[in-house]
Parts: sequence; C-alpha cells; structure tokens
Amino acid sequence: MTPGIAHADGPGPQISCPTDPTIVWQLAFYGRTPYLAGYRYTAISTASTFNVSDARVVDNALDTPINATFSSSQSRTWRISVTVGATAELTKYLQTNVSTQIVQERTTAIGVNASLVVPPHSRVTGQYGVQAYDVVYDVQTVFSWPAVVGRPREKCFDRGTQRGTTNAPTVTEGWRFTAG
Repeated sequence: MTPGIAHADGPGPQISCPTDPTIVWQLAFYGRTPYLAGYRYTAISTASTFNVSDARVVDNALDTPINATFSSSQSRTWRISVTVGATAELTKYLQTNVSTQIVQERTTAIGVNASLVVPPHSRVTGQYGVQAYDVVYDVQTVFSWPAVVGRPREKCFDRGTQRGTTNAPTVTEGWRFTAG
C-alpha cells in the first residue's frame, strides 16, 4: 500500500469493510452524526537512537588517569505523537511490532551518577538519556457507517493513507560514554 491523499471533500471511495484485527476502530462524530473511524498502522522504517537529556565532558590534560563522576541534573520528557489516529493505539502497535520496551511517555531522572576513569590526555563525553526509536509509519484511515459497536459494518470508505513520523521512547534510561 502506498501513501495516498486523505479525502477532505467527502468520505472517500467505498470499500469492503475490513475485518482483520490490525485495524483499530473508534467512535467519532461528523457534526452530530456518529461514525466509526478505523486506523491501520504500518511501520515503514525504524532506527535506534538515544534521546539525550543531559551531557557532561571531562578533559584530562594530565599525564596520569583521573576518576570522574558524572551526574544528571536536567530532566526531559519524550512522548509518542501522532497527527492521524490515536497515540495510545500507535504505542500498542509499536510495542507489538518494533519493541516491547517502547512506552507512550518517558521522563528522565535527575541525580543519577556514574563514575569512570579518564585516561591521560583524553576527553570523555557522558550523555544521559533514553534509548528510543525514530519511526516512520503509514496510517490508513477507514470510515464506517452505521456507528454501532459490535454490529457488522455495512458501509466503509477509504479515507486514504498518510505518512507520519514519531520518536518512540523506551524504558531504558542511563548514561552513554564516548571518547572524544
């Protein structure tokens, strides 16, 4: 399926109503008229990343090693965000299809310490943050009438597929150290 154009001028072309469990249905309203909006998410690409909330650098200009202690002092919050569909449903999809470690929202801690030895004439950079994924996904939207939950859908309309991106934080939080 390739991304298409959402139909702003009407409900879109009529299609056979999807019955597969990958589509998530939610009650919505067009004015006072209830309908069901269905969303089907598909991950296009995922890339592992590290969301940095705080960083420290230690330069050792001495001829001997030194001990350095790094401490996080800034907190930051990362959230999964969507422009089409629902954040909770995209989170569930990503937990099932990308990583069970993904969470909808993650805030880093303050006061987490780590110590290490910095070799002579070298620099160590410490970054505190959260392991995450940068995700590109498609979401197909389907409208269905009548909007009766539990009743077979009679008419469905394809509203098109849109592409979205989000940063998906995980429960893994900590320090990352690099030379230089």
